[in-house]
Amino acid sequence: MNVMMQNEPIVDREFVERFMWAVDRPMAYGVYYLFHDWWAEAPQDAIDAYMKELHAIPGAAEFLEAKDIPAPIEVERLKSCAPGTLGRGYYEFVVENDLMEKFAVNYRDFNEKLHASGKLDRLPEDMSYMMVRGTQIHDFQHVLTGFDSTPYGELKLAAFYLAQLRFPYHAMRMAVTFAHAAFVNPEITVDAMDAVVEGWSKGRASGNLNFARWEDELDTPVSELRERYSIQAAD
Repeated sequence: MNVMMQNEPIVDREFVERFMWAVDRPMAYGVYYLFHDWWAEAPQDAIDAYMKELHAIPGAAEFLEAKDIPAPIEVERLKSCAPGTLGRGYYEFVVENDLMEKFAVNYRDFNEKLHASGKLDRLPEDMSYMMVRGTQIHDFQHVLTGFDSTPYGELKLAAFYLAQLRFPYHAMRMAVTFAHAAFVNPEITVDAMDAVVEGWSKGRASGNLNFARWEDELDTPVSELRERYSIQAAD
């Protein structure tokens, strides 16, 4: 390989500029935008490696073949769940964090619009599905893990996700967080590291939460689900 080839950029430099926007102000240019920005010029080897990782996870093949996206849950259905159940915990989490509008999201339509937009043409179908399904079950995972919705709680959950599902979105969140700590705000380093270590270690120790149909477990006590999946909930 000649010197010219060795010095050619691997990561698209226009994407790097957007990445630095997120590093400057993570709350102003979030990882959600970066995830979409990356695909047009993403290295094919990286995409292939992510897909290989995804398909190697036990339980992934059956889950990806079904590609189930359940219909939105009715608020009244959650309110009817007994205290201590997953459904009631989900309802309380959404109310406490003012996320009620999320109940109006139709993830089936959302997935179709993403495909129709053309912005994610290089996004493999299985990864596109996991992105949509991951968004749909995100708050269930908050309830199951006990991680709150503060910035550090979200960082814990991102590390938990990354431990169980190698996915560029969560890897980008780690990269943005530690680049921000390194170049902008070193004062967050200890708290950010503690959050990542806690989320990662608990994710590695727990059963995989990404392939369950949590909509069928609304009336199951959270304590029973944590025992079933060996989840050590946050204090």
